[in-house]
Amino acid sequence: MGSMLPPPPSSAVLRDAGVLPDELITWQPADLVWRVHRTTGGHVLPWNGMRTFGPILRFDHHPLPRAEHLTYGIWYGASGPRGALAEAFQSARVIDRQHGGPYLTGLRFQRPLRLLDVSGIGGAAWATRVGGNHALDSAAHGRTQHWARTIHRAHDDLDGIIYRGRFAGSVCVALVERATDAFPARPELSLPLAHPALDGPIDTAANQLGYTIT
Repeated sequence: MGSMLPPPPSSAVLRDAGVLPDELITWQPADLVWRVHRTTGGHVLPWNGMRTFGPILRFDHHPLPRAEHLTYGIWYGASGPRGALAEAFQSARVIDRQHGGPYLTGLRFQRPLRLLDVSGIGGAAWATRVGGNHALDSAAHGRTQHWARTIHRAHDDLDGIIYRGRFAGSVCVALVERATDAFPARPELSLPLAHPALDGPIDTAANQLGYTIT
């Protein structure tokens, strides 16, 4: 898959290419963002915690080699609960409501977030214009992390990336440490996946995704 996506140009070339107005999506504070996160076990982060260890996932911008990078933080969220569940349980396609004490948390950011649209969600074609393509959503992680590092160096005014999740096709965000000040003091909602109030939403998501539930 990685070969479908060429390596990024240099950060200087990306900087010169700029970001056109329709290639930037401003995520408004009124819009909820959802995240599924574990609360017990190893490497647990709070609902608003940026992960400084990496790179591991698609748009991790941490430098290589994989290690603790205290000045680089990444936080992933989705525009809906189904997207958050799809991404969190993609590897086994099983929504495990118990292991790791998983929670579903929804929050509203305290200020607008400036996000680079790498998937054409807003109708633009940034990735193609700068020499890449929309395989940024699906290419091998090593290649997409190279893009994420280059974007981070080239554009110091961005809070992160907005993209289409591979599994639910829903809008997802990858926020970097520059967005730390945008987190609220408290989430709008935070419930364990085992909570009966989530039976319906989890059943619906599992049916739509073809995932099983344990």
